[in-house]
Amino acid sequence: MIQTGGGKRSISIGNQPSVSFQGNGSKFATSDVNGTVKIWDTETGKELRTFKDHSHTISSVAISLDGCKIAAGSRDGTIRVWDTETGRDLFGAMEGHTNWVRGLAFSPDGTRLASGSWDGTVRLWDEEGKSKVPEGHTDDVNCVAFSNAYIISGSDDTTIRVWDAVSGGLVRVLRGHTHPVYCVAFSPDFKLVASGSNDCTARLWDASSEEVLAVYDVGEVVSSIAFSFDGKQVVTGSEYGKVHVWNADVLL
Repeated sequence: MIQTGGGKRSISIGNQPSVSFQGNGSKFATSDVNGTVKIWDTETGKELRTFKDHSHTISSVAISLDGCKIAAGSRDGTIRVWDTETGRDLFGAMEGHTNWVRGLAFSPDGTRLASGSWDGTVRLWDEEGKSKVPEGHTDDVNCVAFSNAYIISGSDDTTIRVWDAVSGGLVRVLRGHTHPVYCVAFSPDFKLVASGSNDCTARLWDASSEEVLAVYDVGEVVSSIAFSFDGKQVVTGSEYGKVHVWNADVLL
């Protein structure tokens, strides 16, 4: 159940959904265990379009910043990308991963897609739906995020890896978490990276280095993380349903 319009409406979106907002917040995408993906209008709560091409549980979903594309990754390892206006499946089933696709992120211009899977790999997909695999992680990949210059990924191997967004080459490895990394996010200006872990902490990093700028003692497993629209706060969600808001003004 999701509330929209200042908490005035509730939308039933099925069991165990993934959720992704468009960059300006006007639309959001959801998925469910039946393989269905939906796009909603944030203000009205109106369902705008439904996609039913997946035959397995959707384990991750992402909508491009401009709202023109939506991607969904399945537990069968496939990914589909649709045009949100026409509903056209752009590439069919995109194959390559061999396990659950747990993270998806579009590039800021919407032309490329990053994916992370429990097969231990990150894939970078181009405008034709073809992928290359940056090497590096040694365990399940749980999350990915995309900036103009970099892709970041968090893994059960406790590291966050920073990849070149064009070549896919490994730029640096962020070490500090002591348990699996479940979530990562870029700040709106792409200068900061936030991460959350099974070690019950969230961390704030300088995106251009390996420097840890802040460590937040959440006290519970951090399962989701996001920046506020102005980049001044970090919001964490825990596996027990608690939400915490933290100061992120460390570089201001």
